[in-house]
Amino acid sequence: MSIMIVGAGRLGSFLAKLMEEKNKEVVVVEKDEAKIEKLRKDLRCSIMIGDGCNSDILKKAGIIGAEIVVAATGHDEDNLIICQLAKYEFGVSRVVSRINNPKNEWLFTKDMGVDAAVSSARIIAKLIEEEAEISSLTTIINLAEGKISLVRSIIEKNSKAAHKLIKDLKLPDDCVIMSIVRDNKVLLPNGNTKILPGDEVLSVVSDESKEKLEDLFNI
Repeated sequence: MSIMIVGAGRLGSFLAKLMEEKNKEVVVVEKDEAKIEKLRKDLRCSIMIGDGCNSDILKKAGIIGAEIVVAATGHDEDNLIICQLAKYEFGVSRVVSRINNPKNEWLFTKDMGVDAAVSSARIIAKLIEEEAEISSLTTIINLAEGKISLVRSIIEKNSKAAHKLIKDLKLPDDCVIMSIVRDNKVLLPNGNTKILPGDEVLSVVSDESKEKLEDLFNI
């Protein structure tokens, strides 16, 4: 199975690494040249430098023949363009998109070229509603045959992570903070988001790094 991932931030690169581990044929497209050196160290797959909203770049990256395209940039408008190009110009059979802003969910439809749209905020909010027990590190879902987990961490006032920016947390390489629930609202964080006491932090983490993550969020 050939998969093209457009956008190699923490989420896109994490997905690429996971697909590699499952022996999938992966191509990554990323326009930020500052990220390329690290990507080439972390990934074995083909990496194309360029704007995924440009059909020529997608063609050079090998979109013709790709079975799945994932639009994983941090900008919903870019993800929509990528999806439409993949579906209507190149005829990709399965197009998946990340939704960054929950208010944009209504745009991500099959008519817009999107076969499946993933809103971290909506998924995580639903999981929180269904979860009854809370601990310092609660596993919500096991993925990839148990090697990867979606976990929830409750930040106490004396936690090592409290009042720190995400970019300063020294997270394990195989960990991505997906969302933060604060005052019953779901936040989509970035590196400059500050972790506060009382936050419920949702992360995707490998089994090997669970202990490191728990130590980081503990008192």
